[in-house]
Amino acid sequence: MALGFSSFGFAQPVATTTFRVQVVHIKPDMVNEWADLQKYEVIPALKKAGQSTRTVYQTYAFGSSYEYTIVTPFAKFAEFDGQTPLLKALGQPATARLNMKLAKCIESSTAYALTRMTDISNVLPEPTEFIVSARYRIAAGKMQDFQNLVKSDVLPVYKKANTSLLVNRRTYGANPNDVTMVTGYSKMADLDGGTLLTKQLGEDGAAKVNAKFTGIRTIIEVLIRRRVADLSF
Repeated sequence: MALGFSSFGFAQPVATTTFRVQVVHIKPDMVNEWADLQKYEVIPALKKAGQSTRTVYQTYAFGSSYEYTIVTPFAKFAEFDGQTPLLKALGQPATARLNMKLAKCIESSTAYALTRMTDISNVLPEPTEFIVSARYRIAAGKMQDFQNLVKSDVLPVYKKANTSLLVNRRTYGANPNDVTMVTGYSKMADLDGGTLLTKQLGEDGAAKVNAKFTGIRTIIEVLIRRRVADLSF
C-alpha cells in the first residue's frame, strides 16, 4: 500500500538524487487526526525502521486546500522489493490497523518517482520555509536544450543570489516530460517584486531569458508550499 510508506526532500543536501513523492488530499474534518497519526505513530515507526529523513509540505495560501506533499529520498528501486518501513517496524497486524486509520482520513492519494537534475540545481544546506514549484512540460526532443539553457542562463543567477534552485524530473507514476523548478524562500514577502530572475536581471533581462525557452517548455502550474516542521525529520 502507498500508505505503508507514508513517505520530496526538496531541501535535502544529500547525495541521494531519487525521491518518492506522495501527494495526499486530506478530508477537511480529518486533518488533525491525520496529523496526529503522522506525529505519534507513523514517524516513530519510520525512524524505528531506519528511515533517516522525509520532508512534508502543505500547499499554502493558493491552490488545493488540505493537500500535503510527502517527499522521501531513496537510494535504489530495489528498496521497494522488500517490506515497507512500517511493516519492518510494526509487523503486519499493527501496520494494517494503522493503514486503516490513515485511509479514513484521506480523500485521495497518488505517488510518483522524482529524479534530481543535480548539474542544473543549486542545493543549499538548510531547508527553506516556503518553496515555489513551477512545473513545466518539456517538448519532445527538447530536454537537452532545456538543460543547456538552465545551466547557462538560469543557474548562474541563482548561484550569485545564493538562492536554492532544485530542478527535478518526474519519472514512474507521472509524465516523464514534466520537470519542476523549485525555488526556496524564507517568507512570503520574498515573493513581492516578481521572480528571482526579474529581481536579479530586471524585467527586460528576465524576459530575454524566458524567451529562449519558447518552444521548449510549457508551464503547467505554479504552487506555493510550506514546510511542515513537525511532520518532517
